Amino acid sequence: MLLLHACIPTKQLGENEKLLVRMDPKGLKTVDPAAIENLYQQQPNRMVLRSTPYLALYNFGKKFYDPQNIQARIQKQEARRKTKIEEAGTDTVKINKLREKYSNRIERLENKLQEGNFVMQLGEPPAIFDSLRLEETMDQIGIYLNSKGYFNHQANYTLQTKRDKLLFVDINIEEKQPYRYSELSYDIRDPRILEIVQRNEPRSLLKLNDVYDEDLITQERDRLYDMLKNRGYYDFARAYIEFEVDTSWAENAARVKTIINSPENDSTHKVYTIKDVYFKTDADRFGIPRDTVVYNGVKYIAYTHKYNPVILDKKVDIYPGQRYSQFRTLTTQRKLADLDAFQFNNVFYNKLQAPTDSTYELIALVNALPAKKFQETAELGMNFTEKRPGPFSSLTLRVRNVFGGAENLDFGIRGGIEYQANISDPDQAVMIKEFGANASLSFPVILLPFTNKNLLSDFSPRTRFYTGYNSEDRQEYVRSTYELGLDYIWQRSRNPMQPPVMQFIFSPVNFNIVQGDIKDLTFRSMLESNATGSRSLLGSFDDGIISFVGMNFIYNTNDFTQTRNAHFFRTMIEVGGLTKELGLNLNINNLRTYQYARINPDYRRYIPLGGQRYFVYRINAGVASPILSGNTLPYDKFLFAGGASSVRAWQSRRLGLGSYAALRTFEDEEGNLRIERDYNMEQPGEVLLEANVEYRFNMFSFINGAFFVDAGNVWLLEPNVTRPGADFQFNRFYKELAVGTGFGLRFDLSVLILRFDFATKVYDPAQWKEDRFVLPRFNITDFFSRSRNSQSTLQIGIGYPF
Repeated sequence: MLLLHACIPTKQLGENEKLLVRMDPKGLKTVDPAAIENLYQQQPNRMVLRSTPYLALYNFGKKFYDPQNIQARIQKQEARRKTKIEEAGTDTVKINKLREKYSNRIERLENKLQEGNFVMQLGEPPAIFDSLRLEETMDQIGIYLNSKGYFNHQANYTLQTKRDKLLFVDINIEEKQPYRYSELSYDIRDPRILEIVQRNEPRSLLKLNDVYDEDLITQERDRLYDMLKNRGYYDFARAYIEFEVDTSWAENAARVKTIINSPENDSTHKVYTIKDVYFKTDADRFGIPRDTVVYNGVKYIAYTHKYNPVILDKKVDIYPGQRYSQFRTLTTQRKLADLDAFQFNNVFYNKLQAPTDSTYELIALVNALPAKKFQETAELGMNFTEKRPGPFSSLTLRVRNVFGGAENLDFGIRGGIEYQANISDPDQAVMIKEFGANASLSFPVILLPFTNKNLLSDFSPRTRFYTGYNSEDRQEYVRSTYELGLDYIWQRSRNPMQPPVMQFIFSPVNFNIVQGDIKDLTFRSMLESNATGSRSLLGSFDDGIISFVGMNFIYNTNDFTQTRNAHFFRTMIEVGGLTKELGLNLNINNLRTYQYARINPDYRRYIPLGGQRYFVYRINAGVASPILSGNTLPYDKFLFAGGASSVRAWQSRRLGLGSYAALRTFEDEEGNLRIERDYNMEQPGEVLLEANVEYRFNMFSFINGAFFVDAGNVWLLEPNVTRPGADFQFNRFYKELAVGTGFGLRFDLSVLILRFDFATKVYDPAQWKEDRFVLPRFNITDFFSRSRNSQSTLQIGIGYPF
């Protein structure tokens, strides 16, 4: 499109029309420019390399846009809907289906009529300059600056026309000194409320000498409202809270008076207490009485009591005798939702009609509708490796409330195939087959001896027992894993009203039995030759027992769409093979016992830049090593680099080790022996360092782009004479970081994100010193080559890389 439309299309503009291509705020010192840009009432056309490809795309699509034809199709669908409904007669079910069917069709056509065809929606309509909308923009900027305390600001704009039709607008803003809070006072007639507000004054968001900010005043209103709603004031409303601001008495000074009005017909606000709490756990059946069970003061009512009140009690924060609290109401709803036992839940309150002795009381009803007993989930997908698609699928079944204590029992099976390069002939691909099955049982409490099941009850705790089987059939080996484990899971939020940002998984028991057989003699000889003293990779494939204690911590302030200003941190710690030290003899059929330690921290930062643009970076590290009497790691516990979520210019698990280059000899067509890099062997390491940087932006509609740079490598902890440069050394590791760069396309399809990353190598530490800068050898055809020796690669994935 850039080649076809190098010039900006302005021929279709009228004589006095100009194309708005840029608006820039100038002179800002403290105000965020992105906040000003969000106030634009007319968005300029985006320019790329001195052209407007989005406008060109819109104009191209407009050539195929026929609004009269679309309007005729709408009328045809409306007439057909009317005819079909008349033919349906009095069948209301059929009529409703017909209405929904044709209404959806008509809605799609109306959207197409208003927004244009698919190609037009990918582009941008011409931003023909409108002076009235520019004045509206200036008004909005003035309102915004006043709301941030810049009452004395000055703002104007200058217009500059280039190439006769292109308009550039500079918005010139002089902020000047902001107003600050010089006096904070109260006007509250209700003495009890005045006492509560003054007692909690240190938590106020308004502080003397802070810059005036209307958003902060709104947040202070919300804080006061929540504080009173959590102290029994059931009838209290935000409308009772007002703020009186006086900016006239001194220069750059604002006096703020917080006013809380009394009710219209009373001098004080009423405080409510809870008399009774009812918990209903099934749907209504009119005319049939429910049975009542009382536990810890709460009356559980149901036709059939399917849920243990002891468990439900740990999810209820509302009890008789308490003052009404909006906070406890919401935490009760959240805890019940976390159980995954109910389709939905809510809490209702009814006032008692005749309050006595100035006591105002409420009846609380917790209404929880059970979810389905059985839930099936099927998944079908596609992996893309070695430029070949490999399907995979899974099927899971969840059984809820197995023993009456909101337990969940899960069964799952999965299977799939992938492709890998043939060891003997890298131009050929061979199939990898994988199959697995698992079962788990989770309890909504922490199950430990000598506890009353209240441990961590405020943090949505779970205890999970699981077992599983996994089989992997590759060209090099077959491997089967049987696992049994116990996890304790809990999570925390910054605020109980917000989604959790921290998750903890403590795994005190993990017991795996691994059995396998090496099928390929070439692969076996590679393993035998790649040994570090007593640390032989061949030993990683021995039949053995992998038992470990693990801890997994996740801190995440982002959402699924990754659009927040957020942090992500995850670390996984494992210590394996301590059964001997604990006095447990796991010598089963002479299976090898692996003793090792492993840690893998991962930090990510997401920074919005405005306009659907984001800067994201990631630092990933890891160390894994045999400990005590262990002399090798299980193969699954090694660290690997390269692939769609790592250093993308290298194929999965093929980067490393350090500056060591695996080589292979082969005979060319003329019978001469040649040596080349061998990327067929995976490169398991014991030290991992990775860093990734991405600039993400929107290109067209649901199509996003990204420029990225990746760096990283894996190393061994100990030197190996057969692999020089493979060990990690502080005085040279930074010289051995492989670097790749590229461009990514991401199709945001709402339910998933389909990703295509075109990556090429920039710096390869395993080349000869004078040849390590390999970017000049870039060849675009490498993106579509299946050779592992390619300079560039195409990585296809689902979701963001990090």
